[in-house]
Amino acid sequence: MGLHANASSTGRLLELIRKGDSARPAPRPEPGSGKWNIPLLRPLKERRVLGVEWRGRCLYLAESRHGRAGLPVLQGVQAVRIPAGIRPGDDAFSSFLRQQILDFCGPAPDLEVWAALPDEHAEHWHFRIPKVSAKERDDVAFWTARKEREFDERQSVFDCTIGSEIIEKGVPKLPVTATLAVRAALGEVRNIVQRAGFALAGAATRVIASHNLFTTGWLDPATEQFVVLHIDEESTRIDIYSSSQVVLSRMVKTGFASLARALVESTAGTARPLDDAEARALLLRDSTCGQSVPAQGATGQPMPVPSAAPSAPSAPSAGPVPRPVADIGASIAPAVERLVRQLERTMDHFANTLGYPAVSRMFLSTPGGCLQPLVDEFGRQVGIPCAALNSQRGPATPGAELDIAKLPPDCAEGQWAVGLSLSSDDRTQNCVNTFRERRQARQRERIRLAVAVGSMVVVLCTAVFASFQGAALLSARNDRDALRQQLTAYGETTDKARLLAASAKGKALRLAVQSMSRRQVSVALLSELAAVTPSGVRLSGLRLTQLDHGQVSGAKDAKGRQAQPQAKPDAAASATAMAVVTGVVSGDMLQREAMLADFLYRLERSPMVLSVTVEKKAPETGTATESLQFIATLKLV
Repeated sequence: MGLHANASSTGRLLELIRKGDSARPAPRPEPGSGKWNIPLLRPLKERRVLGVEWRGRCLYLAESRHGRAGLPVLQGVQAVRIPAGIRPGDDAFSSFLRQQILDFCGPAPDLEVWAALPDEHAEHWHFRIPKVSAKERDDVAFWTARKEREFDERQSVFDCTIGSEIIEKGVPKLPVTATLAVRAALGEVRNIVQRAGFALAGAATRVIASHNLFTTGWLDPATEQFVVLHIDEESTRIDIYSSSQVVLSRMVKTGFASLARALVESTAGTARPLDDAEARALLLRDSTCGQSVPAQGATGQPMPVPSAAPSAPSAPSAGPVPRPVADIGASIAPAVERLVRQLERTMDHFANTLGYPAVSRMFLSTPGGCLQPLVDEFGRQVGIPCAALNSQRGPATPGAELDIAKLPPDCAEGQWAVGLSLSSDDRTQNCVNTFRERRQARQRERIRLAVAVGSMVVVLCTAVFASFQGAALLSARNDRDALRQQLTAYGETTDKARLLAASAKGKALRLAVQSMSRRQVSVALLSELAAVTPSGVRLSGLRLTQLDHGQVSGAKDAKGRQAQPQAKPDAAASATAMAVVTGVVSGDMLQREAMLADFLYRLERSPMVLSVTVEKKAPETGTATESLQFIATLKLV
């Protein structure tokens, strides 16, 4: 987003630390659908996790149940020899794997399957990053890893886990354990599990599986600082823990093959020297530490571990029969000394350079179980208590303890499957669901959670509004019932038929009143004229005419033109009668006009008269006194 495609890993890392969110790398394409163990989507019921590992000619299965609180509980462990002629990757192996899982777990649609990646196709290393904000930690860890290991994301899968803050030389830093796996190897493991009919929830190496034993708290080391040595075929991994957190890791190029060669060299001058195959068989046959070192449960108390039957074979039946060696511990002492020197240097760096307390306990893990002389030799040379990793036990059901006791001697590496069954996305490196996919899933879950909360708020507001409306409706109904009770108390109710009958009766009465008023309009007009006529005006004639409804009539002047009304322009449209009044106004000439105007004004103010029109106005001559004759037309209501 804020990065250029051609920038180096160092430049991108510096830009990310300086600029923060603006320098975040573009996210990878969203993975396909699958069952993800997202913390925000964690179901309320317990999780069932199955660890699957095939190594050599053995298939290891282990199931654990993870509750909402507390430590995971181991439910069972099984080691099954793979039939001859079947190898991983074949369809026959997928069918064999499906049948073994169904026999071991039964039909379980909610089962999470975690498979082991081959160690030779994965790389692990431990580094530290500066203390940054929580939302920038994943990106800083990624670009720091890109700076240390140039890898192509199209061919490799990267995932990491970031621990709690540590102080290194007075500077706060964050420890990071990273895994870089070959994408092709991951695809092979995914195809095997999918052809068996199960969705692959996670994939991790044996190193990560061993980390799960301590980081989940399933094994109690009974100390804060301890070291775990994983002796593999050609190398040994040294992991130093502090408070169940890996803070220092180192790889040493001395492994189980070096122990076998040391044993062969110790018998070179004897009459019957051992070859490499016989030395390996002898080391595996003497892997008896499980009987001599007491196991420890979740509380740290010793727990009895049943020993294998004396008659059980200690090596594969197809291998050579080893000859006894007088002192195996003395024979492998040179190889052990090389490992001890590297271990002491690592522990010295942990205590003196990083400033941690000294390591007080050690756990040892080797192929095929653990060689008891090797445990004794390490404990003697290092000077701290040493125990075999496969002899330790965490919370488990009695059935799981019985399953561990029944493991064949040549299939004694069940702790790797147990470690896989303890996996969880929030603390285990997962090559199937990497940190980027988990971050995107958390972002989508936060969006879903915000939408759900918003919907709940809307529903809550709607419910509150509906409750208020319901209360208002209930109040209105109560008021209506109260009014009905009041009407009932009056003794008489009114219905529609009665209202219609009363309306018809009122209309008929109104028409009768109007008809009577029309018949008596002449009397009312005479009374009104007598009231408004002044003393100087003498009325000489009156003619009253009734008009039909809607008839519009008007008086015309002497020239036949329509006379203009003096007031009330809508009088013609609403008049019901018309009256023609003639009269004479006597007196002085100036007074005659004033008296006539006063008379007409009074007529206009009368409630009976709608309009007044003067048809003719002329002075009268030939008499003893001068007068003014007029003819007025009245529109009546």
